[in-house]
Amino acid sequence: MIREYERKLSEKDKRILSKEIDETAFYFPRTRKSIFIKFVTLFVFVLVIYNYPKLWIIIALSLVALIMVILLISEIKDLIRIPKFLKEKFFIIETGIVKVKEISIDRYVKINSYKDEGDHFILEYKDQLIMLGGQEFEGVRKLKNRIEYIDVLDSSKKRGYHSRVDKFGKSIEPYYVFKKKLSEELFNSDLWIKLVEQEPFNGKLEDLDLYIEMDKKK
Repeated sequence: MIREYERKLSEKDKRILSKEIDETAFYFPRTRKSIFIKFVTLFVFVLVIYNYPKLWIIIALSLVALIMVILLISEIKDLIRIPKFLKEKFFIIETGIVKVKEISIDRYVKINSYKDEGDHFILEYKDQLIMLGGQEFEGVRKLKNRIEYIDVLDSSKKRGYHSRVDKFGKSIEPYYVFKKKLSEELFNSDLWIKLVEQEPFNGKLEDLDLYIEMDKKK
């Protein structure tokens, strides 16, 4: 059901990282411009308060200035971080390692926005079940009969720089989609205890039929 392995970066991986580098580099001059505008605006605020020291003006401009200072701090941190980030990503393209989790699927059940952690999927393959999903599956709406969870790491395998889910093969329609809040009966079941462990175990999607019928009646 699940096969894990490591490989070098493919041309697709390199293209995606290069695109991310270009997008970040585009953000860099915009950030510098934004910082400059905020500094000028704060200076103007000081002049206004100095020449018109009325209480309501001081309070209003001080509140706006406080928000601008908070944004400035964040942007300055980005300005310091971005060059190092770009250099690291260039290096990763040549030296990085891709960790792949390959998952085969016969059928699946989808759970929409489980606990605000993103969509989850209960997968079945050769009479085994496993539940996967969350933020790393963001943007995945439907599945095919093979998916790969891609994680691009540095050569020491200590830091990740990119992750995504790739789909291959034949598209599969879901056995069922849980669109509403899951029932307490499912949460308290032995089946759910096994699913949240996110490890394969013996089972079929029909094991969910009771809870699917409950969901349909909501």
